[in-house]
Amino acid sequence: MFLNNIKHNLIIIFCILLMINGCNRENGKLIIENKRTLDKPKIKKEKSKITNKAFVKKNNLKKKVLKSTISKKYTSIPRDKQTSDIIFEFRNERLLQGRNISNKIEDKKKRLALSAVQKMFEKNLSTSETELNLKNNENISTFNRYMFEINKTINYQNILVFLPLTGKYSSFGNKIRKSLDLSILNFGNNKIKLIYFDTGKVVDLELIKNLFNEFNPRFIIGPFTREVLLKIKPFARKDDLPILTFSNDIAMVENNVWSLGFSPEEQAQSVISCALMQGYSKFGIIAPDNLYGKIISKQAIDLITVDGKNYHSSLFLSNEKLNNKTNLYSNLRRFLQYSESEETHTKFDTILLGGRKEFILEIAPLLAFFNVDSRLVKILGTETFNDDEIKNEPSLEKSWFPMISSKNNEQFKFFWKDIWGGTNDYFSNAGFDAGVIGINYINNFQKNLQYLNNVEGPVTGLIFENNGYVKKPVQVMQIEDLGKLTNIKKCSKSNY
Repeated sequence: MFLNNIKHNLIIIFCILLMINGCNRENGKLIIENKRTLDKPKIKKEKSKITNKAFVKKNNLKKKVLKSTISKKYTSIPRDKQTSDIIFEFRNERLLQGRNISNKIEDKKKRLALSAVQKMFEKNLSTSETELNLKNNENISTFNRYMFEINKTINYQNILVFLPLTGKYSSFGNKIRKSLDLSILNFGNNKIKLIYFDTGKVVDLELIKNLFNEFNPRFIIGPFTREVLLKIKPFARKDDLPILTFSNDIAMVENNVWSLGFSPEEQAQSVISCALMQGYSKFGIIAPDNLYGKIISKQAIDLITVDGKNYHSSLFLSNEKLNNKTNLYSNLRRFLQYSESEETHTKFDTILLGGRKEFILEIAPLLAFFNVDSRLVKILGTETFNDDEIKNEPSLEKSWFPMISSKNNEQFKFFWKDIWGGTNDYFSNAGFDAGVIGINYINNFQKNLQYLNNVEGPVTGLIFENNGYVKKPVQVMQIEDLGKLTNIKKCSKSNY
């Protein structure tokens, strides 16, 4: 009995010693807290293999520590560094997961666009020579080809649309086509239909004649160029059909032809009028030696010479003169009356510079070389200046150029982006308005051409008059540093 008690007591003593020994050991505790990913901190226990392993006291349990300190002795971290110095592996994982959000947004846009296309199928609102292909660089659909059959039993009110869907101007044509589809989806009915004809190919007069005979159109939208418009006009004139063309040749305007393009005459008129209004009087004109150069020069001179006190001089440069650099420098030097003894230019206070982008970027730096400082001599341009390369050209800072500013562009921009993605522009805005006006014209067909007198485009704000003239909301813009633009408000009018 006695021996049994001794054995029992020895076991108890041995257990007590084990408990005391265990209490003397240090256990390292590490808390990593991430408020972005966890509602409550997690505590991870690790057995220490080294006797002087870091010990985290009870009052430090909620502090963040660097991962690098896991195997080092604990040191206190200042509170202002506790957040910025911590890197967590699961934070990167969360970032990767977050990137899927944009894909969901894109999927939503595609579904909206596809829904719009399906609505079009149900209504059978448009057709072309062979297909309706809505897939382009701004891919919004997984479908590539849509075939249509024209229902001969339905007496459609057809709108013939002539656009360059292939070829040189196809980017403009396909964008206008998208905007027309949007207009008829939102404002059309089951009896109105768009018939697309691709003018990017050879335009055959016999085929155009057959189109008019076959579809008996009530309204014409397009074309994009003067050459095609010349072929279409006789067929439309015979039946007094209205044409809303995107050509900028106002010489083609008649009582049934309205030009939605921004003509060279209108561009020159807007900036020259603005300069005259601001008190400029000595004008130089530098333009290419072609029809375009002659048009803007004549328009500018007609305005300048209204006041006999104003001065003007013109320089026309052919491709040959541009390619011969020695000859080009000589011509500019004489025209500007450059003198090495004078630090500033004195002959002109205004220079109108017209032509293609390449022409502008060739001449503008040479003007600066011959002491024409654009901050002192006002450089005037055409809508060609509304280009990133030109707007960021240092020698054109403070220059002016005209642009058409659509009345309700901001609202339409979001509508366009939701359906098609990408950005809208003047031609997409004008295309939408052309579609809406064509639909309303057909619905008010008894009024004939008189309906188009004083009609206003809902997006662009274009105002149509019964003589074929279109009032445009033109603004004169000034190029600032880094290509930014400001509006010359005194020169912004809806009609020039």
